[in-house]
Amino acid sequence: MYDDEIGWARVDDLVSPARARSILEACEASLANLGGADLLVGDKPHGGTRRLTALSERVPEVSEIQADLKPIIDLIMDVPYRLDEAVFRSPTPGHGHQQLHADAVARLSPGPNLCATAIVPLVDFTERNGATRVVPGSNHRPDLQRHSGNLDRADGEIRLVGAVGVGFVFSGHLLHSGMANTSTSNRPCLQFIYRAAAETTGQP
Repeated sequence: MYDDEIGWARVDDLVSPARARSILEACEASLANLGGADLLVGDKPHGGTRRLTALSERVPEVSEIQADLKPIIDLIMDVPYRLDEAVFRSPTPGHGHQQLHADAVARLSPGPNLCATAIVPLVDFTERNGATRVVPGSNHRPDLQRHSGNLDRADGEIRLVGAVGVGFVFSGHLLHSGMANTSTSNRPCLQFIYRAAAETTGQP
């Protein structure tokens, strides 16, 4: 279960291998057929990290995963929230490395999480294919959060390796990043970002 002291949790067997394969095939088919009015802001059918946005509308099966994630997202957020982003990401070989970053602004004082992120591997996440890394406890470290996007490494970082269909869920204030995919295959996953509702954050 989620422990806010470390800022992340693992949910085993969130998605069955067969269901993950079906979603992967649907995402790949959508990417292959993108063009014209079907191409949305944020879509990236080619390049180092291929990306497909608006998954809830494009791949109906994804909504079932969102429902399965809801109990743990409720624990992390503890405030009214909304799904801000549901995307398919697939770093190709030689790509995927990111600087350590948070998905929310620095949390400068104790308070609720204003963001939560969930990553669901559609293939096994391994050291070699660049599994996501996190810095446990950094969700309570504004000194680290202030450097979001500018850190290449941090003490105590760990890799979130696991079999296809596992769920990795964490505070949006937690420093994390993808790593370089040094394998010979793509590293596809689903990524969901939840943010505090407008009436809580004052954002549109």
